[in-house]
Amino acid sequence: MVERLREFRDPHQSDPASDGVLIDQLEEVEQRLLAFGRALGGDPNDVTDLPFTEEAALHSMPEPLYVRHDREMLNQITSWLLQDQHIGLISPYGTGKTAFREIVRRDLGNHDDFVVAFLDNPEQTTPRKLYATALEAAYDAGYRIDTSEFRQVRDGIPWVTEDTKAAVSAIVDMIRDDGGTLLLVIDEIEVLPEQLMSTIQVAGDTGVRLFLLGTPEGKRRLAELRGTLDSRLRYYEGIDPFDPKHVSEYIARSIAYFRGEEFDGTRPGLFTEDAIKDIQRRTDGVPREVRIECRELFTRAAFVWYRTGQDIDRIKITPELRHRRFGMGR
Repeated sequence: MVERLREFRDPHQSDPASDGVLIDQLEEVEQRLLAFGRALGGDPNDVTDLPFTEEAALHSMPEPLYVRHDREMLNQITSWLLQDQHIGLISPYGTGKTAFREIVRRDLGNHDDFVVAFLDNPEQTTPRKLYATALEAAYDAGYRIDTSEFRQVRDGIPWVTEDTKAAVSAIVDMIRDDGGTLLLVIDEIEVLPEQLMSTIQVAGDTGVRLFLLGTPEGKRRLAELRGTLDSRLRYYEGIDPFDPKHVSEYIARSIAYFRGEEFDGTRPGLFTEDAIKDIQRRTDGVPREVRIECRELFTRAAFVWYRTGQDIDRIKITPELRHRRFGMGR
């Protein structure tokens, strides 16, 4: 970010010692945040290494940060996976679908009974690309089709859409003969192109098992599809929010992960109990909002630590902290 801003710096600015007001401020704030993180026992290289930044850094959530706050959802979806069902996980934005998607991809991707295909950029996917995604996952798992049966093949994938569909059907049979399941995971079904909705149903008809995630709008679109996909899906609707105990666990997991430690179940000392309750109340326990609120309070605590010069053990995040205003000068 700082380097990008430097590209736009006015070459005629009067102060040659300055990189620009905003760039100077970015660099100063970054250094204070990193110093605060190091004082807490971590070793960050940049601000995206700090706690509560997993989404800001555009990385998938590390598994040690996952809070199993909706046990009913975990039990039900696990049961449906064992029963070889098509699954729809429906919940509003920010409630934890994406984090759970990553758990599915990692855990089932390492399970011998599942071949997991994940559809990236569903909004920009074509029917052929959807079939190709399933084939590529099967290839990675060691399965192969006889490409000589198809007219045109590029990088092991039939070029004609109908041929890729036939190849998927053949690969599903191979996997099932081994007692396995080809699982296609698709997130954000509410933004899927119309032409892809029917393709998903066809993939399900060929034996691919579907794990669809999205908002209530996505479910509504599926219900409008002329076909049987909606009736075949087993829906779990509404992921439970964090309660204060889960907020506390998420914070503790984040700080332990930042320090390179194992989560041991203890309450995070940096955040007071009142702060944890206030975070849950302000965010209604929505995981994404919890992360944003924690990140904001963490930043404010870094300012307090820098301004006051107090020992790191005396810095506490309280509900009142979010109302204080800070500059970076001492």
